[in-house]
Amino acid sequence: MAVILASQFKLISRIEATRQILRSSTNIYRSFTLRAMISLVCGLLLANRSFVGPLVSTQSLLREIADISGIAKLPAIGYRQLHASSYDRAQTDPNNSKTWFANADYGQFIRTEQQAGKTEWVVMEHHGPGAITHIWTPLLGEKDKMLVRFYFDGASQPSIEVPFNDLMRGKSLIKGPYAFISWPDKGVESGVGSDLYYPIPFAKSCKVTMTEVPFYYSFDYRAYPKGTPVETFTRSNLDRDAKEASTIGERLNHPRFLSGSRGGSDLVTVRPGGEYIYPLTGGPRMVDAIEMRFDKLPDLQELRSNVIEMSFDGEQAVWCPIGEFFGSGVHSRPVWDRYRTVLNNGQMSSFWPMPFAHSGSLRFHNFGKTPIAFRVYVESRAWQWDAQSMHFHATWRNQYPLATRPMSDWNYLTATGKGVYVGDTLTVFSPAAGWYGEGDERIYVDREKFPSHLGTGTEDYYGYAWGMAEHFSSPFIAMPARDLKGRENWMGYTTTSRIRGLDAIPFDQSLKFDMEIWDWADCKVGYSATSFWYARPGATSNRQPSPKEAAALLPEWSAGIKGAIECETMKLLSHSEGVEISTQSAGLTEGSWSGGMQLFAQCTKPGQSVHLQFPVKKSGRYHVIVYATKSYDYGIVRFSINGKTGKNVDLWSEKPIASGPIDLGAFDLIQGAAEIAVEAVGSNPKSRSARYYIGLDCLVLK
Repeated sequence: MAVILASQFKLISRIEATRQILRSSTNIYRSFTLRAMISLVCGLLLANRSFVGPLVSTQSLLREIADISGIAKLPAIGYRQLHASSYDRAQTDPNNSKTWFANADYGQFIRTEQQAGKTEWVVMEHHGPGAITHIWTPLLGEKDKMLVRFYFDGASQPSIEVPFNDLMRGKSLIKGPYAFISWPDKGVESGVGSDLYYPIPFAKSCKVTMTEVPFYYSFDYRAYPKGTPVETFTRSNLDRDAKEASTIGERLNHPRFLSGSRGGSDLVTVRPGGEYIYPLTGGPRMVDAIEMRFDKLPDLQELRSNVIEMSFDGEQAVWCPIGEFFGSGVHSRPVWDRYRTVLNNGQMSSFWPMPFAHSGSLRFHNFGKTPIAFRVYVESRAWQWDAQSMHFHATWRNQYPLATRPMSDWNYLTATGKGVYVGDTLTVFSPAAGWYGEGDERIYVDREKFPSHLGTGTEDYYGYAWGMAEHFSSPFIAMPARDLKGRENWMGYTTTSRIRGLDAIPFDQSLKFDMEIWDWADCKVGYSATSFWYARPGATSNRQPSPKEAAALLPEWSAGIKGAIECETMKLLSHSEGVEISTQSAGLTEGSWSGGMQLFAQCTKPGQSVHLQFPVKKSGRYHVIVYATKSYDYGIVRFSINGKTGKNVDLWSEKPIASGPIDLGAFDLIQGAAEIAVEAVGSNPKSRSARYYIGLDCLVLK
């Protein structure tokens, strides 16, 4: 295979050299006819007699995955990265806000076909040479018997026919780490997301079908130029490549560390407003690794307000807060992926290959209010800079507050030039418990009018599902532990990363990446996105240094109220007839509920009430503080404690918000239990719809 690969690069070099010669002479170039060019290329192909076998195969693609520095060069064989998903087909026009934010992203397909009298649902189809590079689906137990069928090169019979969920679980044909379940605990096989990264090439065409109405799904695949020699995936080739795939997979499936501590800086203290410059050796050279080791664990604000900046050959390419750059967001929590590792002690490492032809610079800025102390370790090596080499870019955008209504597309990056998009890290701050991530990615390549990549949800893009994830690490998707566990409460900060390997997206002119803001709550969130991409010198983007955003104080939040007695867990003593009692975990636009939930009483007229029992640990006189909810359809209520009237409170607000503390007064309470009664006594003239609803978060006794 080494001989084959060498011949391929010789051929590419010959064609590239010929193209450069032609371009160097305008007169010759202009007079060169299309027929002459075709003849020349054909001659080069015929002259390349050392070429044997397919140019693209499962084996060559696996080796591409293994080549960690290959990402810093333009693809040796040009391709388009395309995408097929179950996105809502009502989304046809980005300028039509009535349909562009449609959210029925399941049960969608290209068409149905009949095979042996039975229906199949076509979910992906491509004519021409290519390779499937990534598949995602949520593991729904009810779909365990659904088969996925892969038809290659116009065949009437499938080459692969297996239960789709088993394929994605790594229980059929392909094993980990190429098959990955995005959940930290072993043995969980349903109700979570799954990703497949094993390459599936095809020579002439590929059609993928399901034997039932499909659920959510996503296929990334390469489309190679017509005539590109490709060896189609077969089970025999799977067996042939098994040993090499296992060796590569073993290397992939572990976090990376620097080989030693040589070459590090002394302990450096960067004071507010200051910077530290780490000297880089002149080029041509490639930075292989950057590692930061801190004197003490950085806090949230320090990870956001301290920035890494890099320039290559006189062009600024990296400007990003250190937390986002290394993939941990605003927390020093352990996480790793293909190119980054963060340890429990806060040690942060980056292994993005960063070549440059002549010069490079590395700076650290402190835009915060406290000094930060660290050591820096950098590894680099010689690099042969050529016409295929690219500069590494890491660009950052932050916005808070960001309104979730009306729904919108939020831009990560718009880049111009020639390059490859290779991944991103997203940190979201949510003030509400409800799920924020219904929004789809929309990626436009080379000035497309309609995105060639249109997904099914933010968590789907980042490889998990149903908002079900707590933390996980893998070569291509990763999430450090988020602030709260479970799928019912997404308050606080969540960071997720996607690293693109074979599914990297080349662009010849431009790339625009938008993420739809689609939140179940009408609230104000914070989005912070870092985009990782490579490009030839001269590329530009719409992301510039943002010292003000880096210095801005992070929004605060609390997972609970100290001493809270949660109303949703209190014993329900009684309620008026016709009053529905339930709990809610989403819907606030400002503030949050102490335990991420509230007790919701749907009163419909004055005089209706609800009676709850709460514990009293010790007899005494207490101020009873209630935390409630205000909203556009809530009423005026009267609180009573053990039958003694406290006060009337108007719970109306234009939007659903947390009320904050409401002091009902001082009461003598006896150890054991006490009763709180809440009665609807009227409504604000501005209240609409039901007008008498009541929402109760918690009590605090002081």
